[in-house]
Amino acid sequence: MKKRWLVYALAGFFFGIFDFYYQILVQKHLPAIGLLGYIKVLLILGVFIIPLVPAVRYESKTSGSRLQAGLAGSLIWLAAIVAYYLTNAVQLAFIGFAGMPELHISQRAEPYFWENWKNVFTYSILGGMAEWGAIALVGGFIVGYLLSLILLRRRGSVSQ
Repeated sequence: MKKRWLVYALAGFFFGIFDFYYQILVQKHLPAIGLLGYIKVLLILGVFIIPLVPAVRYESKTSGSRLQAGLAGSLIWLAAIVAYYLTNAVQLAFIGFAGMPELHISQRAEPYFWENWKNVFTYSILGGMAEWGAIALVGGFIVGYLLSLILLRRRGSVSQ
């Protein structure tokens, strides 16, 4: 395995941690109505392009392959999704969340603590990873492939 693929995975993972807190910040400070609502959607979804651009650019330059650039995009987005949901689990367990205090580790002696965690982990954490992971695989590939296509066309060397 080339080191660059590990770098792509780590970049995606750290981006996922960043994105967890970034989404909270955007949701908290921007209303969902009017022009600001459209700006909010752009900020929420557009941020996912940020880790792809340097990786796809590097992969396009290194391999000259649109397919490999697409795979890099998938890997980055999938790693980001995994990190996002693991960060969510860590926050619920150790930092706490006002709407779900029963999941904080300090409540572990409560009779339904583990049952609550089983449900949250199964449906929210793993369910979210599965749902958004599929989108990350397909979407990351498409966006990485298209970005690579644009970059390689500008260079004048397009290959599969």
